[in-house]
Amino acid sequence: MASQAGKVSLATVDDVSDLVEIFWEAFSGPGEALFPHNEGGRQWLQRSFENFLSQKSYYRPEPKVAVVRNLNGKPVALAIAHIVRPGQSIAGKSWKTRWGRCEDIPGISEEKLADFFEPLGRAHYLVVGKEGHVFIELVMTKSTSRGRGYASALVAWATNLADKLDVPCYLDAGIRGLGICNRCGFKAQDIEMRYGGPPPCTPMLRSKKQ
Repeated sequence: MASQAGKVSLATVDDVSDLVEIFWEAFSGPGEALFPHNEGGRQWLQRSFENFLSQKSYYRPEPKVAVVRNLNGKPVALAIAHIVRPGQSIAGKSWKTRWGRCEDIPGISEEKLADFFEPLGRAHYLVVGKEGHVFIELVMTKSTSRGRGYASALVAWATNLADKLDVPCYLDAGIRGLGICNRCGFKAQDIEMRYGGPPPCTPMLRSKKQ
């Protein structure tokens, strides 16, 4: 695994516990109300990552989880991306087909998850509609491994995938990620009037390679 250190590779089911820890660190503090750091929260995230790493389905966007590993072979950064084919849904309750079901897990609120995912999905749909594209859903790096270009490498991995498929690439950017997105060719999309106010994050689109 040392040969993979600092490079982007695809995650495996053996990485799930480490992926949960990276996710939890990214959503610590206020994020724990939505993604609780307890056994129920772990169960839901494990189910979700196993869902991402399972066989692809014709009926939902094809998920891919990429990681960057340290010298010990442990993932220290991750990206969740989806190949969205023309006509596939990315709005409304489509998050429930991407992430794991939660109704049987105490302490996980489907209502809170919907309040998080569905406004993002609405903004996403206003930008890309039913066009095929690559959707970068999340990019996160452990605090001890930041500043080494791992997030940029993961975004570049996803944009390269989009280029190979000859499709655009979409993501929702937070303030900290705007610089990386701009450097990788993404452009902020002004949808405020159609959205009815500011969207929860900045919707960004990278046009397909010309």
